[in-house]
Amino acid sequence: MLDGHKTAEKTEDLHKTDIRVKIRELLETYAATETVLTAEELTEKVRLELEIEDEDLTNFTLIEAGNVLNQDAYEYVKQEDRIVLIPHCLRDAENCIAPIDEEGYHCQKCGACIISDITLAAEERGIKWYMVGGGSHAISIVKNAHPRAVFGIACFDDAKLAVDKIGEYGIPTQAVLLSKAGCVNTDVEIDRVLVKLDICDSSD
Repeated sequence: MLDGHKTAEKTEDLHKTDIRVKIRELLETYAATETVLTAEELTEKVRLELEIEDEDLTNFTLIEAGNVLNQDAYEYVKQEDRIVLIPHCLRDAENCIAPIDEEGYHCQKCGACIISDITLAAEERGIKWYMVGGGSHAISIVKNAHPRAVFGIACFDDAKLAVDKIGEYGIPTQAVLLSKAGCVNTDVEIDRVLVKLDICDSSD
């Protein structure tokens, strides 16, 4: 017998996936035709068009709007000149063996959490990564590392803080929001992370 609760959750997940595709498509359309719009203005247009009231979807739209506006500049940067900022809250808090210093945690690839998959994928593409403790720590890393582009994984508040501040330095960004937020044992959709890591440079 099917579990009604699990079936409802699966249906809701599929709906959210579908609406996120529509959000991305609309953002790209508006950005291409109305080139002077800010991320906030793009978000409001899409929110009204799709009648979005859900806060999580509104936050997703704002972060995706920034991604769309930064896409071309981000693509122009070679992968080896980018960095990835990974939140330490993705760790398996009870079993993590990663040492920590001023640069953050150093993943040991033990496989206890999703971070090992992300760090391995980044290294395969020649992208340096940092496991950070929040938006302020992320900004500190950027100041010291001097990357030409930044890809970050974060909750909405940290992503918004970091994207806005890093943007002030003229550095293009891409971001993926956590699928499960919180202070510990969070989660992210690995497929969405890999898509961002796979963005090829168009500088040649």
